[in-house]
This record gives sequence, C-alpha cells and structure tokens, in this order.
Amino acid sequence: MDLSHYHRLRTAVQDNAYPGSVTEIAPMETNLRDLLMASGIFEDVEVEHTDDPDQLVIALCHFKARYSESDIAEHLENLWDDRVRYPYWEAHSLVVDRELVEFEAATRSSNTGPYVTVHLVAQRAQIPEQRRP
Repeated sequence: MDLSHYHRLRTAVQDNAYPGSVTEIAPMETNLRDLLMASGIFEDVEVEHTDDPDQLVIALCHFKARYSESDIAEHLENLWDDRVRYPYWEAHSLVVDRELVEFEAATRSSNTGPYVTVHLVAQRAQIPEQRRP
C-alpha cells in the first residue's frame, strides 16, 4: 500500500479508536524486538514505545550488507503479517530506498479495542574499511 493511502487509513482508525496503553503496547514492543534479533538478519536492534499516536512502537535496526532492500522489505512484511499484527485489522506501508527500508503499520485487536502503530527504520549496516598493509 502506498504511504498516503496508509496514512489516510491510519487517521480514520485514530479518529474512531483509542491508542493502546503502555501495558497493551509492551507485548508488541517485546515481540518485535525478539523477532528482529532472532532473525539473524538485523544488527543493533532498538525497539521502544512512545506517546506519539502515529508511532506508538518505534524501531531502528541495521540489516546485514549481504541482504538487499527488497529482501528486508519482504521479511518485514512477512514478520508483521505472521507474527506481530493483531488478527482483527491492520494496514501497513513500505518505503524501499537505497540502503534503507521504512515500515509503517497500524493494527487493532477488535472493533472496540485500541490501536497500535509501528514505525520501523532498517538501514544497511556499513562494512568497516579494511586496513591497508
């Protein structure tokens, strides 16, 4: 889904629901951190929560240089669909750029439950330069 369409959907959900509390967000934060770290694809994984309703869970990580940006985008989408999002409703968007993948998502657990938004940025890990002899 393109970013502007995602933002329209997210805004509509935000107008009709309430953001998750810290106790509702914490399990998703922990789950996302654990899944990113266990994947073997990412380094320097940081996942936190905020008070910003547009990005209640934020994440920054670096992906290993042997993976392409499209590999990372596909992995993040599969991770979100299979292991992170709530089953009731979700919307997400990916921006794939040179050495960067940006993932934004929103999900709800039920038609009366809260929403949780996620903003994840994955950057290519830099390969250190080799010393010259």
